[in-house]
Amino acid sequence: MGADILIVEDNDDLRENAALILEMEGYTVAGARDGRLALDLVETGFRPDLIISDIMMPRMDGYQFFEAVRRQHPHLRAVPFVFLTARGSRRDIAAGKLLGADDYLVKPFDSAELLVAVKNKLRRAAEMRELADETLSHARRTLVQLLAHELRTPLTYVAGGFALLAEELERQQPGLLTEDIRVSLELIRGGTQRLNRLAEQTALYAQIASGQVASQVRSAPARLNLAFLVHDALSLLNGITHEHAITVQHAPSGGEAICVAGLRDLLVTAISEVVRNAVQHSPAGSTITILLDRTETQAALTVTDQGTGIDEQQQAMIWDLLIQLERPAGDYQGVGLGLPLVKGIVEAHGGTIDLVSTPGAGTQVTIRLPLAPPE
Repeated sequence: MGADILIVEDNDDLRENAALILEMEGYTVAGARDGRLALDLVETGFRPDLIISDIMMPRMDGYQFFEAVRRQHPHLRAVPFVFLTARGSRRDIAAGKLLGADDYLVKPFDSAELLVAVKNKLRRAAEMRELADETLSHARRTLVQLLAHELRTPLTYVAGGFALLAEELERQQPGLLTEDIRVSLELIRGGTQRLNRLAEQTALYAQIASGQVASQVRSAPARLNLAFLVHDALSLLNGITHEHAITVQHAPSGGEAICVAGLRDLLVTAISEVVRNAVQHSPAGSTITILLDRTETQAALTVTDQGTGIDEQQQAMIWDLLIQLERPAGDYQGVGLGLPLVKGIVEAHGGTIDLVSTPGAGTQVTIRLPLAPPE
């Protein structure tokens, strides 16, 4: 079942017997003799999916442990907490539930009673997490659609107006522009380009979320040479690779061309986003490698960098909308749209994308797409 359970009980026999019952059901169990030891275990990084705690214990009793967990570790507030005690009066049960405990088991108990309580609390916690995830995903999609609608038109006016203004200043007063004015113009130009990129990303993601992109791919796929797509994607990134002093090594596949079916602009966007992400998180002077390969049914494009890497616990989050992982100071910080865009484009083409990363040693992203039918 994969759930981690923490049992806090000063009676060694009872604690070990309860742990054995739970382990036979597939749970992973950690035990502690009192609240102080249990709190130390949590503070070392152990994150249980459910906590079962006695009340009457030395040094730190169950009530004190419950309050310490909720106060000192807010990330565990949603973890179900079950009191296990010989104090079974209505008053004692009411006191435990008044604190916020999820359930109250009275000693002595049998194995069936323990397992029912554990399964119910874990199932309910999973349902609450799923509901929270769905609510958050809906809010993110709504925000992206709003940005896509509201950003594009005014930014078009801003970008066009600024370009005309800068051109006119350069034409009429080329010798009168001070260095400060030139720097200011470059800052405005860079900020406008970044906002335009955000507007285009949000608009594209809104199309992906609505199913429009998948419909376009199904209705009018073209036969595309994967090596040509990589070439076009790298052409879009000449400026950023030069700015970051990054070398991109592109090793074409040997033999016949590797062809996929899809929409050129979308696949070029997906490839460029993966390479752009690698560039932005790689140290200056490093090398990014792009390899092409194929199986009987799939084409594979692998981008490998020598960057900062991603912690294992964060790797599953990178495909989520509007998630920007913590990076070392000085790293580029975006809004978390790039890789979700790539995932949406690749899946609309019937493909998959996966990532392997080691902190401090770099990241490898592989896109797999179905091969185009023979001509």
